Amino acid sequence: MLTEAEILALSLAAGQPQTFKLTQTFWRHRYQVDPQSWLVNFERAGLLRLTVSSELSLQQKTVAELKRLLQAHDLKVSGRKAVLIARLQTALTAAELTAYFPQTFYQLTPTGAELVAQNHYVRWIHDHYVAGIVDFAAAKRANLPKNLDLVATLTWLLDAAQVQADSDWPQYYYIEHLRFQFAWQNQLVGTALNAVLDCIRLKLAGLSQAEEKTVASLDLATTAYKVEPFYTYILQRIMQDYSLEVTDIMAAFAQRCQLLQVPRQLFSDHEMQQLLHWTLTDQRQLIQQCYRQKQKQLREASA
Repeated sequence: MLTEAEILALSLAAGQPQTFKLTQTFWRHRYQVDPQSWLVNFERAGLLRLTVSSELSLQQKTVAELKRLLQAHDLKVSGRKAVLIARLQTALTAAELTAYFPQTFYQLTPTGAELVAQNHYVRWIHDHYVAGIVDFAAAKRANLPKNLDLVATLTWLLDAAQVQADSDWPQYYYIEHLRFQFAWQNQLVGTALNAVLDCIRLKLAGLSQAEEKTVASLDLATTAYKVEPFYTYILQRIMQDYSLEVTDIMAAFAQRCQLLQVPRQLFSDHEMQQLLHWTLTDQRQLIQQCYRQKQKQLREASA
């Protein structure tokens, strides 16, 4: 039975040229393993084999190289890379392609392909790795099922990490930001919107950082406790792409504020609503006044 790191190595080797080596730094730093002998072991175990593959060779060629070969055979050179490759594969025989492209590549055997397919979560965790949250130890701790799709796998791990975070609100915020990133990457706009609004609530509640709140930490130009420009951009993109109004975003934010209960707040729910509305309507002067008023309150409280 292979370890998760070995299954990952098998997955990464598939489709690579014979010169490929498992020498990447993450093997030592992230997984604490030395995989130098693994490729040979995989071949001996019947999981990996070396074969000549003209198709993989073509995929690795640049467009300019493909066009030169097409010109040499008096073939059209217009089109995207996939079109150029298909044209060569149609015009040349298998023997001719092998003669032009004799390179040898690692390919999974049926047994190796089945093993990788049964453990697809291994590659997903590697590709989306976040120490302590999306890694093999976290998956084991969370009893991650192996039959989930990518989105469900990441959701499972993030949910488990948030439960573990308990009252560590900066960590909770960090996980929610990851939830937004993963959802946005996978075009899950509703999930991404909810996560962004939760991040904004945690920011304005003063819970995204563990530091003590001071007058200096509430300077609008540098404060961590504001609607970040990046979040504003995302909200504007969603509004534009899905024909939403500011009122739609505000209604969604009010709902998220009800669902996400926090132990303390730098800004009240009403102030949060105002700040988000002013941000989306570009009323910077009102935002500045709100932060100056909050700074004044802190001065008076500490006097």
